[in-house]
Amino acid sequence: MNKFKKLKNFSLDETVENSKFDYCKNLKWFLIAPIVIILVGIILLCTVGFKLGIDFTGGSNMTIYIDGNGTQGTKLDADKDSKQIRKKVQAVLDEHGLKITTIQNTTIDAEDLGISKGSAIIVKYQNDNSLETEEIEAINDQIRLELLKAFGYITEEDGEVTVDNLSEFAKSVLVQNGGVTTASASAELMMKSFIALLVAVALILVYIAIRFEFTSGLAAILALFHDILVTASVVLICRIQVNVAFIAALITILGYSINNTIIIFDRMRDKTKSARNANEKIDNKVVANNSVRETMLRSILTGITTFIMIFMITAIGVADIREFAFPIMVGILAGFYSSVFITPGLWAIAYKPRRRKKNNSSKKSGKVESEEEEMSEEDDADVEIVNA
Repeated sequence: MNKFKKLKNFSLDETVENSKFDYCKNLKWFLIAPIVIILVGIILLCTVGFKLGIDFTGGSNMTIYIDGNGTQGTKLDADKDSKQIRKKVQAVLDEHGLKITTIQNTTIDAEDLGISKGSAIIVKYQNDNSLETEEIEAINDQIRLELLKAFGYITEEDGEVTVDNLSEFAKSVLVQNGGVTTASASAELMMKSFIALLVAVALILVYIAIRFEFTSGLAAILALFHDILVTASVVLICRIQVNVAFIAALITILGYSINNTIIIFDRMRDKTKSARNANEKIDNKVVANNSVRETMLRSILTGITTFIMIFMITAIGVADIREFAFPIMVGILAGFYSSVFITPGLWAIAYKPRRRKKNNSSKKSGKVESEEEEMSEEDDADVEIVNA
């Protein structure tokens, strides 16, 4: 019965808030894990580098309709026959010295051409950037024709191609040439992506410095760099392909992480302001620890709910979605870690409480009172002399 009453009266919020764990004192231990991850990422960056996608290296893509009967009676399923499909595509690309970067499932609906709605695949591969764009496009036209042959949509007998009543437009639906991304366009895209990332960081620093103080802004920016470096290192370790979606994910992580940090900083500001107004001594570590404890449950609940949604997207999404969702999933964990375990400790080390300025009126009144006291003491002395 007593146990039941204890469980009934149990409050997770109060338990977390009344905990005695010292987040500032253990800052050095909290820094070990991210430092190790970042060092591994730096080593991988210097040795193998990022696994860059065609957005940053230049490349092409083809969409292949595969859920239908070809002229050779071929019928494939995108899920069941994924290995066989990959081998067919790679065999065609091998003839031109190219390799697949990603394959993802999609659908094609062209009933007006006699092609039923069915599954298809999008194949992305890197170009030979030593060639001109016109030469790359000519090679892609050859690849498209060879893919039509490989999947049985056209046949070749005695050097003559048999189309089997397929119009040129119908062939373009069965294997669509998605176009070319050149190396120069990729380099420009990469530069613009990093500029966008730097602008986002700068604007966040300005906002934090204005809303709070420079010390808070500096601690927040260090935490944001932690989030970016840890996320990039994990992407390097897991060999996740990096495209424009990765840069978009980093900017999303910055916004999510700084939101959690601002909640804690806001609580710190209220506590330091109250202490100054009451002329109390401000203990940075006490302020930081209490602020974290009071906001911990909120940080946990928002982190868990967001993480679950992103995890589901990562688990069931296609390749392009995973390239965006996986870094965000890592960034949510890194952002929670930095906001709770790193930023408060950095703030406690760097923050210097401002002394409260005394009002001029109080100074003047103080001087008047002291002068009146001196005059009254002199009068008392004169009275004593006369009496004597």
